[in-house]
Amino acid sequence: MHKKLTGLLVAVCLLVLMAANVEAAAPNDLYDEPITVKLVPSVNFDATLYGSYELIDLKDQEKIKIGNNVQFRHASDKVVVKLSGDKSVSSTQGYILQESPVSSRNYVSLTSVLRAGTDFKQTDYRGSFVIKPSAKNNQDDKTDRLQLFNVLGIEDYLKGVVPKEMSASWPKEALKAQAVAARNYAKVNMDANTFLFDTVKHQVYHGRSGEAGRSNEAVTETKGTYAVYNGALIYAYFHASSGGYTDNSENVWSGKVPYIRAVKDPYDLHNANPNTNWTATVTRDEADKAIFPEKEWELARLEVIEKSKAGRVQKIRATAIHSTTGKERVKILPDGASPDSLRWALGTTLKSNIFDMKERGANAVSVKMGDGSVKSYNSAIGMKMRQKDGTDNAISYENLAVRTPTGIQYANTAPASYTFTGKGWGHGLGMSQWGAYKMAKDGKSYREILKHYYTGIDIVKR
Repeated sequence: MHKKLTGLLVAVCLLVLMAANVEAAAPNDLYDEPITVKLVPSVNFDATLYGSYELIDLKDQEKIKIGNNVQFRHASDKVVVKLSGDKSVSSTQGYILQESPVSSRNYVSLTSVLRAGTDFKQTDYRGSFVIKPSAKNNQDDKTDRLQLFNVLGIEDYLKGVVPKEMSASWPKEALKAQAVAARNYAKVNMDANTFLFDTVKHQVYHGRSGEAGRSNEAVTETKGTYAVYNGALIYAYFHASSGGYTDNSENVWSGKVPYIRAVKDPYDLHNANPNTNWTATVTRDEADKAIFPEKEWELARLEVIEKSKAGRVQKIRATAIHSTTGKERVKILPDGASPDSLRWALGTTLKSNIFDMKERGANAVSVKMGDGSVKSYNSAIGMKMRQKDGTDNAISYENLAVRTPTGIQYANTAPASYTFTGKGWGHGLGMSQWGAYKMAKDGKSYREILKHYYTGIDIVKR
């Protein structure tokens, strides 16, 4: 009985050890604060290894002997790895290419990766990698290429983020404020997701190839530093330019966030900031197609009807006329979405929601009524005009031909375009990067910058 029990215990121990070995293959375990970033490689790509790396088959945890150059090839339902000469191996589960051991000298150069904001380029990355077969039925993945994930510590991740979100030539304290905000943003998003994208969907990340000396220093000098509210990590929203006033979270998106409160921001308004004033124009036809895509409806009027105390537009009234019946239809934008969506709702992309709007090319239309009185209208679209044969047709075109004693003249039946004059760039929540620039120029510390933009926070080491 004792011998049987001993044999059973040995078998259980072996199973536990085998399970432990399987779990130990996860590269996340190599880093204190691991970040996983989804990259988009070309269909086939090569990896040149610098430093010490090992390749592990995810299917059976077998280590594959490799040199300094490894070729990864897409195949149906598997990953093919070409080694030296004609030798190749494949796995239906994929591979881990991980640091062994972790070192600041390790990095991998990948021949072709789609960099956010650019194109497919050779790019260097720190950390480790997971390479899996192409995904099935996943809208975020292309089925004609391998899945590629870069796994590394949060501090090394930030070195590839900060100079892509803020110029590395800017004052050091501004870069340090950006490093803390980006660290918060990365950690909060990583805690809620399996991986991060390397685009503006999360934060732009160009790996080791995107690093710069001064921004690396800013990351290192704030290592492990986070912004917290009541002891919890904040979601550190940031944007390019506030236009002189940040806003409450509920005036831009939906929910109320206690540390994202409107603050007056005179630091944002300075000559170096190119966003203090901007102008954009959209034609009536462009706005009409965006707001009333149905052909029978013609946009007649746009009016700003509500702004926040910080000056951001909250609601716009759009009025259309049915081109056949003359019936009026009104939409209140943003039509169920957040106020921030107004930046894309009008047929163009506006830098911010801080703007005023003016109609261009609009003439008052005077109409003589049956009783002899005269009424004026801003738009004639949808009005019915008596024809020679006695029929009444609705006006559904922008230019109306009018016969006068001296010939034919053309009058606008509705505004030809809308001009927006505004300031700021981005959603306007949290830290203004151009404001941080000026605060740093004025001698403010990164802690002072962060506490100006995020209400009631503490800056702590974790």
